[in-house]
Amino acid sequence: MAREKISPEELSIEPLNARFNLTPFDSGEEDLNEFLKQDALGEQQILLNKTHICFCRDRVAGYIALVADSVRVDRLDDCESTDTCKYPIYPCLLIARLAVDKRLHGRGLGTYLLLFAIGAALDGPIGCRYLVVDPKDDAVKFYEDFGFRYLKKSHRMFLNIREAAMQLKPLESLDPWMDDPSYENRSG
Repeated sequence: MAREKISPEELSIEPLNARFNLTPFDSGEEDLNEFLKQDALGEQQILLNKTHICFCRDRVAGYIALVADSVRVDRLDDCESTDTCKYPIYPCLLIARLAVDKRLHGRGLGTYLLLFAIGAALDGPIGCRYLVVDPKDDAVKFYEDFGFRYLKKSHRMFLNIREAAMQLKPLESLDPWMDDPSYENRSG
């Protein structure tokens, strides 16, 4: 039986800080729980990751830890020619950890967190061509459903952010002023 999805209006994401009560969180995977409760904040403080907590109705519902990384062109199957890839290495954002509380599995939080990572890659303050992940075996299908593919000779998967951006590009303006025919574009 399919579980009802949680409305995005009920969710929020905040950077991890020491005031959050992480004790009740249980993803069902001890290593993911341990990372959040024992390692994430310390690693964040020494700039090894940025962990973001997903809240559902003010309770910790999941988290994602992101890390800067790079990927060599010879590992990518979408860079077969120098016409499409003119650099030997491209910047990427690594999803170091992504976990959802087991009581909320199947309710859309993993998708919400993954879309957050795609948004960070697209709109973040640095250039980022790829999103990469070393998925657990039971998460491979989840990433494949979003278009992730395997790097050559690796268990690591990647998503071309440029391609994802083209697929996510809205067909109409999201700016309410642009839809108003009386609006006149003025530069100041």
